[in-house]
Amino acid sequence: MSDGADQPQEQTTPAGQPSHDTGDALVVTGPFFQRTDWLSFGLTAVVVLVVYLRTLAPEVTLRYSGVLSTSAKYAGVPQPPGYPVWTVYSWLFATLLPFSNIAWRVAVGSAVAATLACGLVALMVSRAGTVLLETTPAFTSRKLAEQQMIRVVCGFVAGMALGLSRTIWHEAVMAETWALTVFLFALMLCLLMRWTGRPERRRFLYGALFVFGLLLTGNQELFVMTPALLLVVLLSDQKLGRDLSVVISLLVFADWAVSVIGLYYWLGSDMLRSVGLLLAFLLVGGAAVVAIVRTRRFGSEWRSASLCGVLFLLGLGFYLYLPFASMTNPPMNWGYARTEEGFFHLITRGQYERWHPTDELGRLIGQLWIVAIDTGKGFGWPYLVFAALPFGLLRRTGGCARKWLLGLTATFVCVGPLMVGLLNPSEDRASVDLIPPFFSAMYVILALLTGLGLMVAGCMVAKIQTQPPPTRCRTPERAGTGVPRR
Repeated sequence: MSDGADQPQEQTTPAGQPSHDTGDALVVTGPFFQRTDWLSFGLTAVVVLVVYLRTLAPEVTLRYSGVLSTSAKYAGVPQPPGYPVWTVYSWLFATLLPFSNIAWRVAVGSAVAATLACGLVALMVSRAGTVLLETTPAFTSRKLAEQQMIRVVCGFVAGMALGLSRTIWHEAVMAETWALTVFLFALMLCLLMRWTGRPERRRFLYGALFVFGLLLTGNQELFVMTPALLLVVLLSDQKLGRDLSVVISLLVFADWAVSVIGLYYWLGSDMLRSVGLLLAFLLVGGAAVVAIVRTRRFGSEWRSASLCGVLFLLGLGFYLYLPFASMTNPPMNWGYARTEEGFFHLITRGQYERWHPTDELGRLIGQLWIVAIDTGKGFGWPYLVFAALPFGLLRRTGGCARKWLLGLTATFVCVGPLMVGLLNPSEDRASVDLIPPFFSAMYVILALLTGLGLMVAGCMVAKIQTQPPPTRCRTPERAGTGVPRR
């Protein structure tokens, strides 16, 4: 994710000098991610990995651990939707690690994936914080070493907050699929942030869409973040976002219309019964129409838009691994995906109950409250306070940082409240205990906002400490007397 030729050179603003960033790009010259950012990444990754390896499950645990371990050992086909990317990834650990049992080796793969996700969070916080605070004298007036220390510490705290949260830690120390989902989601955000800094370098956007396709092979529910992804593209590149948003919105509403009529059923048809998700696509489509009116053109970026679609489908195409794996007749061969019927039964989750999104506002509010309480307990209430601070700089920060914050906010809404409406969880204890992993992506965004909030809080404290004490007004006295002058 560096620019390529140049070696990393620190671009942080020296003390007492204005920032070189203009607000239109996250960095002007040199590599995008600097040595300080990579230091934060490395420090966080090492500490988190040590914690995970010390607390790793020694063998098979409950739920799907045995099924997944067997699938990873023989590169088979686990339960729906098949998890092809996770299977290949875990097969590498089950094959290359020469000691201990298979479940432990697969758990090491989970620990490594979650570790990389925490490191990427620290990397993004360290870099984005400098842009968010480029107009804050309390940060830019500090010495270079102090700025670097703030970036490293805040990135480290954000990464550790994610890694040691109850949900992420629980899934990172056993044979499970969620840790890889968290890593792919963090990688996608990192690529989007890299592209947002320099929108003309679209290869990072193409990479993000490819990773998004990989992400949906293991967690189909994250389809709900598609409107937020389109909004990020629309904010950063109006022409490309306009063309992508109009086409995808039309396809979504066409899918919804034919499913309502009853012509056919597809995987996304049940998801689109969610009123919130349909409204999100409607808003993005409306924004694209406004962009068409403003630019007075449509389709001028069809080549780049088509390439975005091809890269996304290429990532999603890892589902084609399932029929070939099924042909080898492994011990774990769920659904016999080598047949057409078995393949579509597997990837459409035909064995499970269909989604029934929440259709009552009162019920949705109750579900949001339950998830909020669980998030506060699992992630930590103090962190949530800091997560709100970056939005206080929304109006005074540069244009690029503002777009990035708005994109993060939209993504949070999609993977948080919209995900709640899609899952429609009940209020019983069993359901509450099962749903936290589905909100792992929301934890990543909360960790990012927490790190940025810590930087803002640090600058606020520094500003208070550096302010000169108020001078006391004294009334002049008459010379030679103690009587004040009138």
